[in-house]
Amino acid sequence: MGSTALGIWLWWGGFLHITDVGYLATFYLNLIGAATIILPLPGVLAACVAAEPSLGLHPILIGLVGAAGATLGETTAYLAGYAGHNAAMKLRWYPRIHGLMERNGGATLFLVSAIPTPFFDLAGIAAGALEYPYRKFLIYVFAGKLIRLTIMAYTCRWGIEWVVDIYELNLPFG
Repeated sequence: MGSTALGIWLWWGGFLHITDVGYLATFYLNLIGAATIILPLPGVLAACVAAEPSLGLHPILIGLVGAAGATLGETTAYLAGYAGHNAAMKLRWYPRIHGLMERNGGATLFLVSAIPTPFFDLAGIAAGALEYPYRKFLIYVFAGKLIRLTIMAYTCRWGIEWVVDIYELNLPFG
């Protein structure tokens, strides 16, 4: 929690800027973005900004440091479930996510981490409530976030020009 508070203070104080500290800013912005449960902040956008070629940051390293920050930030949802907070359990989608976590927790955590979805916090809360092993939680979440953020960094680096190129070739897609 202390690192989250420090990151927020540095960010709001104007001391933490992506062009000045690159990887560190990517880490902290993903940490802060993932640590918020009620008000999600777009930490994934830090990976996109960091991938700007003029900054000289490597997309794989952006994915690694961003995933590390996001994984640590997602611990807040795990701890909320572990502590037994019942607020999420009243939400419509919680029983379904809880059931998925009971049947195949690792795959569920990996998928909701890798695929942009609003359900991660529910999966994290369910993992904590089910006392899913914390080390496994970290491993699956890190793997999913690593893939997601690395793809985001490369996509932002390359831009969406490749989509235009595909359509200019007039390839038949469905």
